[in-house]
Amino acid sequence: MIRSSTTMAALALALVLAGAAADGGCTGTHSPILVRPFGVLKTGQPIEHVTLTNDRGMTLSYIDYGATITGATVADRAGKRANVILDLPDLATYESSTSKHAAIIGRFAGRIANARYTLDGKTVELIPNARGMTIHGGPDGYEKRVWKRRDFADKGSIGSVYTLVSPDGDQRFPGTLTIDVTYRLQRASDEFSIEYAARTDKPTVLNLTNHGYFNLAGAGSGGLQTHRFCIAAERYAVTDDQRLPSGELAPVAGTPLDLRRPTDITPLLAQPTGTLAPPRGFDHSYVFGQPPGTLARVAVIDDTASGRRLEILTTEPSAQFYTGNGFNGKERGSSGKHYEKHDGFAFETQHLPDSPNQPSFPSTALYPGQEFKSVTTFRFSTAKPGSSGACM
Repeated sequence: MIRSSTTMAALALALVLAGAAADGGCTGTHSPILVRPFGVLKTGQPIEHVTLTNDRGMTLSYIDYGATITGATVADRAGKRANVILDLPDLATYESSTSKHAAIIGRFAGRIANARYTLDGKTVELIPNARGMTIHGGPDGYEKRVWKRRDFADKGSIGSVYTLVSPDGDQRFPGTLTIDVTYRLQRASDEFSIEYAARTDKPTVLNLTNHGYFNLAGAGSGGLQTHRFCIAAERYAVTDDQRLPSGELAPVAGTPLDLRRPTDITPLLAQPTGTLAPPRGFDHSYVFGQPPGTLARVAVIDDTASGRRLEILTTEPSAQFYTGNGFNGKERGSSGKHYEKHDGFAFETQHLPDSPNQPSFPSTALYPGQEFKSVTTFRFSTAKPGSSGACM
């Protein structure tokens, strides 16, 4: 008998999951990959919700809409688990939200000045917003798309591969772009990775990221007062009052952006000066120094109250560090708490904004025959009271 590739893939996954149950890969009779309905979009399209559970009890959850992460539960120093990713209560709220909660952003994360760029002598006109720039690819971003999903389980990890085909001219970008985003939870350690891969049939530009907001004390627990941030970056991208890069990469030394040692940023948020005002908070691109394509630890964040520690590793040359400056209490999480200003932080690993117009920045060009690849890992652990999460 000849089986379809889809049937064979489903059978293979079932066999792997059965093996995981036999060797302790799941708890009791529960599968380490649980899929359930999550509602129906306004278009009538049903959306599924996936929850991964590793051997230690950590969970990672996401939905097909926007390939959006909806939660990650990790233990504190007492063993109590809490979701550390700011989420929303239901599909309708995700569909109406403009905050891009933990979704995949593209085709180009960040700003592009004047909504245009030139590549190989050809100027591409994009869709401008009210301020005349393009942000996160423009309207109908990838966070509003339904991604195709394939679940997997292997000896060391479980997860899903999300695929999106962005056609030629989508958001006015040239080239049909095929994107694979893999969410991978390690079985034996509390860490997950986001693995990106993309191919194009025409020269184009590409900048992908995940727009997740974290609070290590637990989503909905309040501000960042108990957090200590360490970012292994000696430079940042200088921007104007619209957060558009000038092209200069300046030293963080001597500025409020210098977080090379564990720092309580709440005094800076309360009384912002210089590079933090406006918009009363961090919304800056930090530049790392590792060789291109090298997976390196670039940030360590500690919550002194719970003991949760988050280490972030990436192959990307920079990250946008953002302290939830736009939260205003209108959005409510599944915890029932409303998200106020500075109730969470985002660490969006990516290339620098406006890179297509800044020849000195690492290139975001992608050509036929090439494959874009990128990895970011979020590694959770616990720290003893008073211990330092140095990152350099």
